[in-house]
Amino acid sequence: MLESEWRELASRAGRRETVVGLSVEGRPLWRFDFGRSEPTAPTVLLTALVHGIEVIGSLALLDVVKGLVGANAHLLERHRLVVMPIVNPDAYAHNMERLDRGLRAGRRKNARGVDLNRNFPMVGQVRPWHPFSGSRFRFSPHYLGPHALSEPESQAVAQVAYEVAPQVALGFHSFGNMLLYPWGHTRARNPRADRYEGLVRAFSDALLRTPYRCGQAIEFYPTVGDLDDWLDSRFGTLSMTVEVGQLDRRLLHPGRLLNAFCWMNPSDVEGTVRNVTPGVLGLLGRSLAL
Repeated sequence: MLESEWRELASRAGRRETVVGLSVEGRPLWRFDFGRSEPTAPTVLLTALVHGIEVIGSLALLDVVKGLVGANAHLLERHRLVVMPIVNPDAYAHNMERLDRGLRAGRRKNARGVDLNRNFPMVGQVRPWHPFSGSRFRFSPHYLGPHALSEPESQAVAQVAYEVAPQVALGFHSFGNMLLYPWGHTRARNPRADRYEGLVRAFSDALLRTPYRCGQAIEFYPTVGDLDDWLDSRFGTLSMTVEVGQLDRRLLHPGRLLNAFCWMNPSDVEGTVRNVTPGVLGLLGRSLAL
């Protein structure tokens, strides 16, 4: 299980683990701190499994953090790293249980049916009408929830963000081989677009082999209530999303074509992670030098 791997890594690195809340079904929401321990140290916030089916994102994050506490430990000499690797543990557990039983798995939202990456406070007044942008319809796959921060999982992330006011944040998702930065709610140019583009170049230059499409999030599709826009607007955080992995040939098999888990998680896990980790380390190296 991913939780045990994260706890073992924190233990080996001599770093702190805390529970910052409980999910809808009562599972712990873990936070792991690496690097400097002073509350005033500039902070990097890393998250994954906001969507419970996107396991490859959390595996990539695990590899990145192993690099940061190992060969690239110098990047944390002056910074604190705060990691929430399993933001949506209920959906993740549900999917893993189904896969263990040989069943299809596809739960993305939390146990109350809310898309956690549409549940953060909205930035701007206009809500796009794209079907993926965020919906008030309860049974939509992109349901916003009854109000902003209505869910214990998004509340826990927000609580951590208010505490640490991150300088940089990366959210690990899947799929599409993309690196996206705000804004997602408007086509207006982000005031710090030049700084974001510098991080994009550092990321792209360091990728091992497969290129990523990079740009403003709305070029993919518009979103409201997403974490990146809120962190950028509320704290001035340089906040980006890494969409890890891409479709592969195994979807030609009918059983896999109908299994959402296979859409979101590539068969070549090792190669996918090995490709993106250098890019993320390059991005963080550039951002921490700013």
